[in-house]
Formats: sequence, C-alpha cells, structure tokens
Amino acid sequence: MKKCSIVIGSLFGDEGKGHMTDILCDSPNTINVRFNGGAQAAHTVVTPDGKRHAFKHFGAGTFAGAITYLTEDFLVNPITFALERDTLKKEFNIFPREIVNPNARVTTLWDMYINQGIETYRGAKRHGSCGMGINETVERSQNPRYRITVFELLDKVKLREKLKLIQGEYVENRLKKEYGLSISDLPGEYPKLIAEEDAIEMFMFFADEFVNNVRILGDSILLSYDNVVFEGAQGLLLDQNNPDCLPEHCTTSNTGVKNAMKIIKRIGNPAPVDIYYMSRCYMTRHGAGPMMGELLHKPYENVVDLTNIPNEFQGSLRFGYMDFDLLAREIKKDLKNVSVPANINVAFTCLDQLDASAKFYQSGYIDSLASSRFLQKAKDIFSEEIPIVSGIYATSGLTRREIIQFV
Repeated sequence: MKKCSIVIGSLFGDEGKGHMTDILCDSPNTINVRFNGGAQAAHTVVTPDGKRHAFKHFGAGTFAGAITYLTEDFLVNPITFALERDTLKKEFNIFPREIVNPNARVTTLWDMYINQGIETYRGAKRHGSCGMGINETVERSQNPRYRITVFELLDKVKLREKLKLIQGEYVENRLKKEYGLSISDLPGEYPKLIAEEDAIEMFMFFADEFVNNVRILGDSILLSYDNVVFEGAQGLLLDQNNPDCLPEHCTTSNTGVKNAMKIIKRIGNPAPVDIYYMSRCYMTRHGAGPMMGELLHKPYENVVDLTNIPNEFQGSLRFGYMDFDLLAREIKKDLKNVSVPANINVAFTCLDQLDASAKFYQSGYIDSLASSRFLQKAKDIFSEEIPIVSGIYATSGLTRREIIQFV
C-alpha cells in the first residue's frame, strides 16, 4: 500500500468519522477497513450529488467506490449486513463489495434479544446501549462452546448445533449468572422471541446469504491496495480501557488506534500513517452516562443532525460546548498506542453550524471568540499541548468537497 490513513473519534462518538472516511476514500484502488465495534456504529455520508446513507456494516467509503474489509476485531451481523446490502441496491443501485476476516466474531439474534430485553427491563436505569448485542457478542465469544466466527458459518451442520446450544443453554445461563434473571423475567415479547422455533432457521438463512456475498480473507489482502483507510467506530471516551468511563457506559472495544496499529505492524507499511483525530466543533453524546458541561439545549441554532434521531434505547443526542482540555487529553492518551511512524492531524466537522460566536472550555473555564477564529484557536492550543500535531482540518458542509486545511 502506498498510502494509509486512520480515522479516530476523539470524544464520545458522532464526530464525523464517516465524512472524513468518505473524503479519504475518494481515490482509485482503495480499501476501507472497519476495525472495531460492529454494526451499531452508523457513519453518515452525503455525496456531492445528494446521496445520503448511514453506513453500518459497510465502510463509509462505499459511495466513493472503496471495497470494505472487516477485520477480526469487527463484530459481524449477517442480518444487518443483508438489510443494508439490500438498501444500497434498491435505493442507490450500488452492489457493495465486502471482504471479511475468517476470525471475526458473529453476532446472533440471541445477543440482540438479551441486550434489548435487559435494557428494556432496566427502564429508567438503562445504560444507554444501542440494542445491537455488541457486548453480549463479546461476552459469549469468550467461551469456545458458544463462540461463532465467520469461518464457522461455512459449516452448516456445526453452525446449527452451536445455535441450538446458544438458544437452549447459553441464554438462560447468561441471564442467571450476569443479571440474576430467567428468560421469563424479561419484558414484552422477548421470552417468546428467544424461544422461537423458527429463529435458528432464520439465522441460518441470513448466515448463508452472508457467506455467499463476501470474500473471506486475512489481513494481507490490504497489501493489494494503493490506498488503505482505517475507519474507527465510536470515540476515545468510550474505550473499554478508559479509566474515566464508567464500565456500564463503555463499549467493549478498543476505540483508538490500537487495533489498526496491530494490523499495520503485522503486514508492514513503508510510508508514515496519517492519523485523523475527529471532533465536531462542539461536543455530543448519544446514550446514558456522564457528560461534562452538558447543555439542556443545542449549542448553536444551526445544529442539525438527521442521523442521531431519538430512539428507544439511546434517547436523544446530547450536547455541550467544545472542551479543548478534554480533547487534547484524550488524544494524548491514544498517541501512546501509536507504534509506527505517523503524521498526527486533528479534524473538526460542522464548522458551518457555529453561530457568529463560538464557545469553548479551556483550562477549566468557559470562553468565547469569533467563529472565524475557531481553527486558529485550535491550532494555538495543539501547538502547545501536542506539538507533534502537523495538521488542523475542518469540514464546512456535508460533502467531501467541503474540507478545509488550516495551516
């Protein structure tokens, strides 16, 4: 590979990783790598000709023509894959291509049912999960008896046997051990859904569709592409190893550069990697958990977000003013995981959504300045806090044409 980039969310997620990935993938012979999380991370892209989609199981570089590669650290969901693939074909006449690592773990119906059932049971004390079974997949996969990988989807006999074990044995044990509940304690239709006789055959159908529409290959396939773009999911403040994040509100994932660095070191890369730490020009958070400086309203009148609409499991998008102290702190922590030569950049999205005056936190105090000086302020702060930052970028608008490099 001639060029390699990594896109990382710097705070709570929802920072515009899809937007930057789309920009970086706009070149020939590109592969777009999803390397953490799963289909719970929706990254929105709007093209210059008006196409708009929130990518979940496919990379955000799909509109730009990139092929998607899912590493062993991505949690594969055959049902979400099929639904999104069908949407892309019907709405955009796109037949997306996807390569998947054989060791990637697979999310099942029962992981989602447990996740959704428990969150519903918690009521007002929900943890803010998206309901896609991400943590449940990770927990189940720790036991080889119940773990399913992409490679194992190829053996239908053994797959059916494992699904029977999960449905008939694992779910009850998991609920009892972790939550002190039985299946019958779950609210609504969840007990019925978990025990549904046709559920196994339905999942088998989607698993078959999945393996028939992807290529199953290892990381070395990346060496066949000129441009490799690693697309991170969620944000540094939600990393499973972040001591500042309460365990019940973290994701079961490495949200920084760690997973990408592992692959790059394994396969080798002759040129420095370009790392882009993303943030909006203000702060957001989706789901439960503490948020420093949270506002009771939008930070600016022009803030519009069509992707993060209120939903049953994560509620409404939450807002705050930019916290430069927090942003610099989280980037510094993640830079400790950079183990290859790299160019470090910070990129802001939604510059066009600021009012005439922008508010921000610095040194523990709130301040303001003309929005036209926001990028200069960011440059001044990072020049002092993280001198190795070589570029400050911003997007002003929704499409890949509206990228600004601030020198």
